[in-house]
Amino acid sequence: MKEPTQMTTDAAGEPGPVFVSYATADRKQALAVCKAIERRGTACWISSRDVPPGENYQEAIVRSLREARAMVLVFSGAANNSDEIKKELSLASRYHVPVLALRIEDIEPSDAFAYELSTRQWIDAFAGWDRSIDSLVQRVAELGGRRSPAAASKHPITRRTSNASRRLAVAAVLIAIVLAIAAGIWRWVQPAPAAAHSMMVRLAGFQRLSNDLPPTMSDAMRDEIIAAFGDQGVVGASTAPAPPPGTGPAYALGGTIRRDGQRIRVIARLSNERSGATLWSSSFDYDADQLGRVPRRTAVDAGNMVRCGLYGASTYKKALPDAVLADYMQYCQTAVFLTNPGKGVDSAMRVVAAAPDFSWGWSAVAVAAVQNVFSTAPGPHREELRRQGRQAADRAIALDPANSEALAQKSLLIDGADHVAQEQLLKQAVAARPLACGCEHFVYGIMLQNVGRLVDSVTEFQRSTDMLALDGISQFALADALLVTGKPAEAKPHFDAAIDLFPGPNVADTIAISEATEGGGYSAGIRAEAKPQQDNSEARRAAVLKGFQAMESGNPAAKAAAVAALAALPAIEKDDVVTRLLGALGANREALTAFSGGVGSRVGWLAILWYPSMRGALNDPTFPALAQRLGLMHYWRTTHTKPDVCGTSAPPPFCRMIG
Repeated sequence: MKEPTQMTTDAAGEPGPVFVSYATADRKQALAVCKAIERRGTACWISSRDVPPGENYQEAIVRSLREARAMVLVFSGAANNSDEIKKELSLASRYHVPVLALRIEDIEPSDAFAYELSTRQWIDAFAGWDRSIDSLVQRVAELGGRRSPAAASKHPITRRTSNASRRLAVAAVLIAIVLAIAAGIWRWVQPAPAAAHSMMVRLAGFQRLSNDLPPTMSDAMRDEIIAAFGDQGVVGASTAPAPPPGTGPAYALGGTIRRDGQRIRVIARLSNERSGATLWSSSFDYDADQLGRVPRRTAVDAGNMVRCGLYGASTYKKALPDAVLADYMQYCQTAVFLTNPGKGVDSAMRVVAAAPDFSWGWSAVAVAAVQNVFSTAPGPHREELRRQGRQAADRAIALDPANSEALAQKSLLIDGADHVAQEQLLKQAVAARPLACGCEHFVYGIMLQNVGRLVDSVTEFQRSTDMLALDGISQFALADALLVTGKPAEAKPHFDAAIDLFPGPNVADTIAISEATEGGGYSAGIRAEAKPQQDNSEARRAAVLKGFQAMESGNPAAKAAAVAALAALPAIEKDDVVTRLLGALGANREALTAFSGGVGSRVGWLAILWYPSMRGALNDPTFPALAQRLGLMHYWRTTHTKPDVCGTSAPPPFCRMIG
């Protein structure tokens, strides 16, 4: 019999990642801290990103903290009141994990924290972000490689060759089969894996071409772009002075800034510094009187484009060739950001022709198809677009079952009345790979609005903005949902964010007009609609003005005249504002007629049924038949849910029919 042999592993002595501790309210800031540390070469562990779906949350935290080389506490007012953080500090003390406190707010610790942190070193991030992170990483490095106490206490593994060991080997094979099956399930639900190559974008700088622009403009551009990428998990920004070593693509973002009359023109360019190829370039024009906002606007506009392209590229098993990535970037610009949806289909088709095994190339085809479906009049051409989009989504899912983009887009391409199937696809999308834009949550929020579950939609829109706060559409959707669920104070900062993020000078007026019927801001709606810049026909503008003025005055005769003017508009001009204004004026039948004429015209149209202005229309005797035709009754009965309005003190009659 052979003597026992010892098997040791070097991994037991390797230091673990830095454990990032934070309050839930500070999730974005904590992610930004984690990414900033990792950009400087030190690995982090953060629960919001690194606890896989289905794993016990508390056990994962204990295990990760036990094996951590250090703990970084992101300290704020919220953290100061967190019982969970106190538990993590206690565990850190038990496992002899060094703690470094990074204050993101000028807050003095409470008594409990003062005791735990009395001997710790405080670093103030609010006094200078880059300098504080550099200091933090330096302190971690000075702590050295800490061997996990758990690993150090393990006895050497002894292996013997015997009949018993062979029986164990057979058992191990069976266990391996079970683990292989589990791994297949894990691949379905796991978060996005690390990209095959770096998705870090080096900021090459924006050169001033006009001497009368502020000399600090370039630095402001850099700071805003870093902030825009700060809390993303896959695509990041680097201020490194040169491309990283290696042979893989080295992405860089830069450009020029110049004054052009009364406009400020920014030309942004994404390139592969390794090959010298330009992957995307575009110009952005901003009003000169908004000079102070140009850096932030550039960070939003260029940052969203770069994030769209490189996040998609990160899902491929290898680096996308320059020409393919350039086509993918073109798809982002034309289809995702709606500059030319038809051209977006062509760009996406070129991507999959060159890389037919690229799942997210096929989901790009589906995205472009969705955008074209909702910009095309009903008819054979529209149905053909829908069919092609479904085929592309199915191809994407077959290549990558965790392609959440394809799952979400397919929900928009199947039968619009099959809300049950839509929700099944969206639940799969939410459970699959998280999208950098939070788009799967955004689409799910719209679907929940469509079936009258407005309160639940708020949660999904919040998750969408958590993933990408710099998206004006998501901010508007969240603000709108908060307003119509009776939370105007909570809605205001998100409306303000949407106004800040959307391009164009008339966004605030457009929002004021859109929301007047729900928040009672008829005076603001009148002022906005009276401006000649609004892109509406004179007849529609006059009819909407009459409606707002009648609502503000409360005069019955004025209301009747306004209803007549609104009802006389051609069907193409009876948009959501006109429809909801008819409902607010008490013209329930006319409101439902206008609504029915717009069914299928765009995504989210059904949602307006559940706005406060349409409450009276839900009492109309014709509504139950309309709800049946739209697939709503089937959804509620199948899922055992009801629209929020059925939970009010005086629910409309159709609620009794749901069962």
